Amino acid sequence: MARKSTKQALYIIKSGLVLSLIALQPSVHAQSGGTIGGLSQDKKEAVIEPEKQPEPVHSAQIDTEHFELGAYVGVLNVEDFNSNPVMGLSFVYHINDKFIAQALYGSSTVSKATFEKLSDSDFLADEDRNFRYLELLGGYKLLGGRSFFGSNTKVDSDLYLNAGFGQVNFADNSETGLVIGGSYRLVMTDWMTMSVDIRDHIFNREFIGDSKVTHNTEFSVGINALF
Repeated sequence: MARKSTKQALYIIKSGLVLSLIALQPSVHAQSGGTIGGLSQDKKEAVIEPEKQPEPVHSAQIDTEHFELGAYVGVLNVEDFNSNPVMGLSFVYHINDKFIAQALYGSSTVSKATFEKLSDSDFLADEDRNFRYLELLGGYKLLGGRSFFGSNTKVDSDLYLNAGFGQVNFADNSETGLVIGGSYRLVMTDWMTMSVDIRDHIFNREFIGDSKVTHNTEFSVGINALF
């Protein structure tokens, strides 16, 4: 009788332990991530947001400005004579993103040519040695992009093809002629641009009884204010 009571007590204890394990299993399942040991759960890594966001890079560009006013210096090669310094003023109107209109005034004093030095003669009076021009040009943007100077400096830049007409005074001639050329323009700041220009001033010139069409090439660098 005592043995039977002992067996019943052991059975009751075993049954209680089994029921306790079954009752604890959902809690263990929830804490372990859905499987035994939580092997199948993807652990979420903590994302650390940076305190300071990187500031966007801002490059100078022509946005609301439509006009440029500036000055330039360079070298003018006059056909049959020689190369001399030239300086002038430039005014540019940006019609839209592709087209510009430009007005130029330039002046250069032409020194004695080689044939004058060899003959020891002056073929031109002093007042006729001033090469002056007033020109109106239109420009079309061929290329636009950015130019890099070293590893840390980049500026917006454009390449223009220019053409127009103007009035040229030289060697006792005052003639209307053509001008063609190219302009490489860089936006240095929000208020300043730099231009590198090549121009050919083409006009008919009468000199020492000879009349011919002359090509007078110019290379110049200018600084312009945007407004």
